[in-house]
Amino acid sequence: MKTIFLAISLMTILLTVTITSVNDAYADVIPPKKQTKIGISNDKVVCDSGKFKVIREGSNSVACLNPSSVTKLVTKGWAQSVDETKLNEFISKLETSSGKINKLLVTPIKTDFGKAIGKISVGSYDYVFEVCTGSTPLVSPEVIIRSDSETKSYELAETINTNTCVPSATIIKAASPDSISATLVSKGDVSQIITSAMAKVETLKQQLLEAKQSIGKGKTEENKQQGNKIADTRKKLNDARAELHRLYFILYTPVKSANIVEKMSFSGTPIQGETATIISISESVATPDTYDVVFEACAGNKQVRIPIIMISSDNQEVNVKLGDKIAPNTCQLTSAKILATDSESITIKVAGNAASSNKAIDLEATIADLQKQLVISKDMLKALVHDSDRPEDFNEQVTSQVEKISQLRTDIISAKAELSKILYQTYRQ
Repeated sequence: MKTIFLAISLMTILLTVTITSVNDAYADVIPPKKQTKIGISNDKVVCDSGKFKVIREGSNSVACLNPSSVTKLVTKGWAQSVDETKLNEFISKLETSSGKINKLLVTPIKTDFGKAIGKISVGSYDYVFEVCTGSTPLVSPEVIIRSDSETKSYELAETINTNTCVPSATIIKAASPDSISATLVSKGDVSQIITSAMAKVETLKQQLLEAKQSIGKGKTEENKQQGNKIADTRKKLNDARAELHRLYFILYTPVKSANIVEKMSFSGTPIQGETATIISISESVATPDTYDVVFEACAGNKQVRIPIIMISSDNQEVNVKLGDKIAPNTCQLTSAKILATDSESITIKVAGNAASSNKAIDLEATIADLQKQLVISKDMLKALVHDSDRPEDFNEQVTSQVEKISQLRTDIISAKAELSKILYQTYRQ
């Protein structure tokens, strides 16, 4: 009789507690509806890892589906037709593993263990694991952690480079610690989009730097050609940056971009705060009433994170978004085009983007500090796990580090999301 009662109780518990819990869960990407709500067009919407993007037939809105369901829903008229070749390629890539998870430690949390539900004790455990990559890097990979009592979606706060393992940890409830397992959800498809966008930005940054370095003083024909090239490259770079930061914002992932700036004042004047100064103005040969304006933008004692310069004339106002940060007490030399009836009417000034720039600087400093703390906590946890001479309060120390890692990860993701949003909104305008 007791055996029957225990079996019924266990079945009741499993039916109750195996419903997916998303406490402290982080989606790999924000839903399509939220992406379109903030102004992202259908063709730019990114689906969660392992999902294929389709357009609904009736509403013309984006839906992200399991690849196996796409053909069926297209046939039924629920979704618009898709490129079968792309669909098959997508399915083929998903079959290739991009990483694995190694379990390092499962240990009970004594202070929370032993909460009875029916006849079974459900407690909390520290689950320590590492995510390892192969030949493909993973951007903020998502892990599903399951037990007989809970399921959690867990997103790492960093990018894992190729052939690298990164440790992490979380707390999960379980009746039996043997039931705890983890699965890597991110299969590399989203990461490939990010790494491709990053490579494009880096290439354009190098092209822009080379073009700016070739500018000389004066009104030579060569300067005009370089001015055209700079304007075109900077536009492409800003577009690429907007695309990259849009992806970062959607994925809540790190922003890691190189900082390339000029190290001197080109006009030879002392740098006094954030300023913009015209170096030369020359009439464009190809376009009537159009002038090439070569100018420098300088920062004072504080870095300018999102530099925007306004050039005005009697015919037009142009906001120039520079491709790089301006480091303290340095300047950048670049150029832009503007329509004008009288070249003497052309003026230049800082566009007044201080609020967004300062907020971005503060967020970057916060992220850097939190990441340092995260590295320290992970190193301490790793040392604890691999120490053969474990202290008496081993479980308590592990719990403390796991809780710290979890909170730091949450704080980093939140700060990165806010930073990516600011940069995306700046560059897309």
